Amino acid sequence: MGMIVAGADFGSNKTGYIVAEAKGGELVQLERESRFTRLAQGMAVNGRIHGESVIRTLLWCEEMRKRFKKLGVARFRGVGTEALRRASNQGQVLEMIEDVLGWPVEVVSGEEEGRITFKGVRMRYSKGPLAVIDIGGGSTEVVIGGEPPKKGDEAVAVKSLRAGAVILTERCGEDWDALVKATRSELRGYVPDGEPPGMLTVLGGTGANLAMMDLDEHDLDEEHVEGHVIERRRLEELRKKTQAMSPKQRIEKLGLLPQRADVQIAGLAILETVLDHLGIKAVRATRYALRHGVLRSIAPRDATP
Repeated sequence: MGMIVAGADFGSNKTGYIVAEAKGGELVQLERESRFTRLAQGMAVNGRIHGESVIRTLLWCEEMRKRFKKLGVARFRGVGTEALRRASNQGQVLEMIEDVLGWPVEVVSGEEEGRITFKGVRMRYSKGPLAVIDIGGGSTEVVIGGEPPKKGDEAVAVKSLRAGAVILTERCGEDWDALVKATRSELRGYVPDGEPPGMLTVLGGTGANLAMMDLDEHDLDEEHVEGHVIERRRLEELRKKTQAMSPKQRIEKLGLLPQRADVQIAGLAILETVLDHLGIKAVRATRYALRHGVLRSIAPRDATP
């Protein structure tokens, strides 16, 4: 039996993990799960992670600890993103997480988050130029890389925006003009190095929900979602369809999860604004994300995805 490793990300909307076995020079996924812990909820008001968010997170940490023990996890890395970066009570929350989980969690910068995320997506799309956008609850990372080198680390350009779906929804509701204006403000002065690829790979719930809508599917089928391409014009059609519904209708008619239905418009505003800023005309959905990159960063060197 090979080494069992686990990677986790404590995001502003979700906390999730992947457990894999490093065996025969490969990483074999054993388990993957996440929960909507919504650490960023209410942070737009006073910059603190609130009690309900902490309780949700600690309950999930207790469950993760039990699962890691059962699976025999020998090596773990957990990273915290924008909500933990910004929280005035960061230290206190991290101490509680470590007490319950049994492993420490490190808070990474937006730029480092982008680099790790990009490596996670490279596990699936290993060749050619790659542009990635990770729309989180508290921040958004845009990462662009060219042809990956045969040896050594790939050079990438990272732009971290302090604009996420949960935070912008708390500030702007579903006011489209206000959401776009807030995102444009974060993009001001951003000019990527070189010519961006013709497609932007979209991580997480925003991309998955778009793919499900375009495929007219109400249940997440990862094989259908992975790599699904949507052109810019069709993206706008799907967004307008979503805007015409209430969060409750999005759950009932589109199959969106309750924790996504109320922040989906902000996520789409960020996505469309970034697309237009970069001049990219299509998006591709992927289920590979930050936790994949975290897992890759601690796997034995001879283990490949």
